[in-house]
Amino acid sequence: MIFRYVLFLMSLLIPVSSVIAGFEEGEAANREGDRATAFAEYQAAAMAGDDRAYGKLGSMYLYGLGTERDYSMAYVWFGLSKDAGDKYGERFQQTAASVMTAEEVRQAETLLNDYRRQLPSPDVPDK
Repeated sequence: MIFRYVLFLMSLLIPVSSVIAGFEEGEAANREGDRATAFAEYQAAAMAGDDRAYGKLGSMYLYGLGTERDYSMAYVWFGLSKDAGDKYGERFQQTAASVMTAEEVRQAETLLNDYRRQLPSPDVPDK
């Protein structure tokens, strides 16, 4: 019985450690200037629900680092970072919106809502 309990606890830790590793690997790659690897690691971490990666992805899309510049995706990821409590998320989301048409913003809002439904809900800090 104890063995099963220990296995259960270990299984809970594996997904968390892999998410943390993806973000940390992204940070290391970014520091080394390997933007493509950083982008891939941040994306994997973000899709697994690591909200620390949301603003990082937004920046990479906004400036075209490790990926093609995509203001709509920058808008989406900055929106998610704002939802997660990032104090700069809204400002950078507005920066992305400032170079988009009204129709592009509308489409990005639709995509943002899709991501909100797909991704795990972030733990929003108390304000």
